[in-house]
Amino acid sequence: MTLEIETLTSGYGRTEILHGVSIPAIAGGSFVGLIGPNASGKSTLFKTLAGLVAPHAGRITIDGQDVTHLRRRQRARQVAYMPQAFGCNALLSVFESVLLALKQSSGWRVRSDHLDQVSDTLNALNLSHLADRGIADLSGGQAQMVAVAQTIVRAPRVILLDEPTSALDLHHQLSILTSIRSEMQRRQPVVMAALHDLNLAAKFCDRLVLLRQGVLLADGAPEQILGLPEIGETYRVETDLERTARGALYVDARLPA
Repeated sequence: MTLEIETLTSGYGRTEILHGVSIPAIAGGSFVGLIGPNASGKSTLFKTLAGLVAPHAGRITIDGQDVTHLRRRQRARQVAYMPQAFGCNALLSVFESVLLALKQSSGWRVRSDHLDQVSDTLNALNLSHLADRGIADLSGGQAQMVAVAQTIVRAPRVILLDEPTSALDLHHQLSILTSIRSEMQRRQPVVMAALHDLNLAAKFCDRLVLLRQGVLLADGAPEQILGLPEIGETYRVETDLERTARGALYVDARLPA
């Protein structure tokens, strides 16, 4: 399975946000980090891939099939999108909320295999102990994990996560990304996540795509991208790419003197 983006131009009304963005084939089982400062076009790219924003030009293909102009419901069977701000009925339990997310793309009749699919997803994300808990009773980190479960329960071919670690403490950041990577390796979808923390991106992603003002500046392995001068220029900081004692990549960033 592959996802490919060709000269994608997109925006809102006459306002163009993305300018001819091309990302060569991304293979299933890849974890791609989308990096760049605020207002660089990351959310617009995700909304365009998910069919929430119509592109002005360009193509989106999945396994060679052009999905650029599929209806939103048809696209949703292949592409799952978790936005920055997610909501859920606070009266539902965790199990019910994930089941509801599944039914939005599979029709409203509940079958036993749907229940198994929800249970399997909660178990894979270590959320089974919360299945009967009300959404309103969850912590912020738990609620964000449930949002991830709602996104991946449909076993989509492409998963888009817009800042899945925002406002979380370090434990929950590592927990969410570890669970996502584990599910990615098990089910082999393409996973793209917009991440602000470059060190988390270096730790979990196989490939990084750098955007600035709607233009793709660089695309490649973390050790290639994070050492580029464009990183410091884009974020308006000075950076050094180093390795920890354990061999992990580390971006040392500081304000210019």
